[in-house]
Amino acid sequence: MAAGCATLKSRAASYGSIVTDRIPITTIIFNLPKRGIRRFMGANVKHYTAVAEPCRNFNILGMTVFIDPQDGREKFVLSNCIEGSTGNLIFIDTETGRGEVLQLPGDTGAWALLYLPQYGRLLVGTCESYGYLHSLDLKSRTWAKPLRHENELYIWNLALGSDGMVYGGTYPGCLLLRYDPERHTLDSMGRVSDNPRDQYSRTVYGGVPGHMVIIGGYDSSFLRAYHIGTRSFFDFGTPGAEVRQITDDFICTEYNGSFEFFDPKTFSPISGEGLIEQLEMNRLALPDGSNRPIIKLASGSWAGVCGQDYFLADADGGRLDLRSIPVPTPPTAIHTVIADDNGMIWGATEFGQTIFSCNPEDGTYWNSSNVCNSGGEVYGMQLLESKLYLSAYAGGDHIVYDPQQPWDQLNNINPKTLRSVAPDLIRPTGRTNLGPDGGIWTGWSASYGTYGGGLSRIDPSTQEVSSWYDPIPGQQVSGLTADKKHIYFATNGYASGLPYNDDVNCHFAVWSPEGRVVFKHAFPQGVKLGFVLAVGGRVLVPAGSEMHLFDTHSMAFVDSIDMEQSSGALVALDSERAAVFGKDLLVLNVRTGRLERNCELPGHVHTAALTKSGDLYFAWKTILYRLNAKL
Repeated sequence: MAAGCATLKSRAASYGSIVTDRIPITTIIFNLPKRGIRRFMGANVKHYTAVAEPCRNFNILGMTVFIDPQDGREKFVLSNCIEGSTGNLIFIDTETGRGEVLQLPGDTGAWALLYLPQYGRLLVGTCESYGYLHSLDLKSRTWAKPLRHENELYIWNLALGSDGMVYGGTYPGCLLLRYDPERHTLDSMGRVSDNPRDQYSRTVYGGVPGHMVIIGGYDSSFLRAYHIGTRSFFDFGTPGAEVRQITDDFICTEYNGSFEFFDPKTFSPISGEGLIEQLEMNRLALPDGSNRPIIKLASGSWAGVCGQDYFLADADGGRLDLRSIPVPTPPTAIHTVIADDNGMIWGATEFGQTIFSCNPEDGTYWNSSNVCNSGGEVYGMQLLESKLYLSAYAGGDHIVYDPQQPWDQLNNINPKTLRSVAPDLIRPTGRTNLGPDGGIWTGWSASYGTYGGGLSRIDPSTQEVSSWYDPIPGQQVSGLTADKKHIYFATNGYASGLPYNDDVNCHFAVWSPEGRVVFKHAFPQGVKLGFVLAVGGRVLVPAGSEMHLFDTHSMAFVDSIDMEQSSGALVALDSERAAVFGKDLLVLNVRTGRLERNCELPGHVHTAALTKSGDLYFAWKTILYRLNAKL
């Protein structure tokens, strides 16, 4: 026993830190010699075939209603975000149910919709690459020239001010934008927050004479008002509160279930006695227990969206009429793919809570409705005993789906949402793997405005969820893998709602199924880690263009290879080889460090899967590809 401890201490001093009951955790940065890698095949050789565009869904970010000047009929309008393509608007006749699609002039989608009846125009504020302000003439269905503010990627919402101008909040600059509908110009009124790490001016509200109200953060949280005349900002109320309603008589905010009321002329607190009963219903409880945003129609009934459907509800919130969105479902970008024992490919969309399956032999596919009530997307997918285990952002959700049983998500039967790890953990950046103990393990990033992460485990026999917060303090889990003995994970300094933390040393760690770190190694500052993969007694740890190889028997890093590209998806091909995806496909022998094959890819690939028959599939944007030859 003493000799064994001495050996462990020696390795810790050389390569990192091994954690035992006797040895404390330490962090030692090391540098191994870099070794190049030989190519047996020339680069830029195409060896893949497109199979299908199997991932199709609606991802509705915004909605409004108006009387259409083209035909005088009421239209329920949905803003559909299409990852991997250009977003669109869906116009639904509230009486006939007929649908019309109009593509945006640019960008993936839009949260912000605002109807200006006096101009007969619909304003659209887009995301996630340009932050455009689009203006649509509803009579002619023509778009004005797109406007944007340099460096802004999102416009979150749009609200009409008492001065006739339209205001909106942004990401990442945390600006208050002002749009002049007469002149069709867009200007910045400055940053809403004084904190340079706050990136979100998330929601802007009008309805207060001479003022706009703005909430956002997320390094800090703010609730601020903007004085239109003096172009100045000031705080009021509780930071982080949501605006519930604004009327001529009061501003109502809500924080952790408690209401506060303010005078809209002075912003001074006022008594809420008798005012709570006046709050309008703006959400509707559905049979699944979720509360969905709703909008009032001319008939007095309500309209809203539930997953891949829209609904109409009686004025009293009673009878619910769930209807299919009456336009074709567009192809969307693929976020994750895995293969089942029968060679079927399963996957999830990059944005929107839907999954799909595809038969690669004939290209036929199936798409689900939303798998859970939270917005966001599925990151992790793991098959076990014919059941599909999912992990999803933004609700920190664990979901289990049995493809052999009828679909009943509204009653939380199939798929079934298990215990969430939110609010501490919300984004499963490390994805999901089967652990050596038979548990379903997932790596997570912390809540908005927090640097941190964690791990979770589902017990498949009981469906109980366990979780561990911040095993490496202040760092999210960026990749997770496992072998027959341990779970392995990497971390980095990314966080939801915050800029990257350049001050951290990213870590590689070994985790026991019992729930503790048994080894950890810190990389130098500036090195960012992503996915990891266990194969052939090694763990592949990409860091920039380098691939570090960790030996699971000696518990030490044993090699560092220059891959000449950043790595995306990692797939074990057999007991000694791994497919490494980036801009090229590299096949790495983890024992010899030699490159056995190299072919150009259509783009940088971040997800791929190997079938039991040895066929390799990967996704890029909306397309599922098959490698033409087995590796």
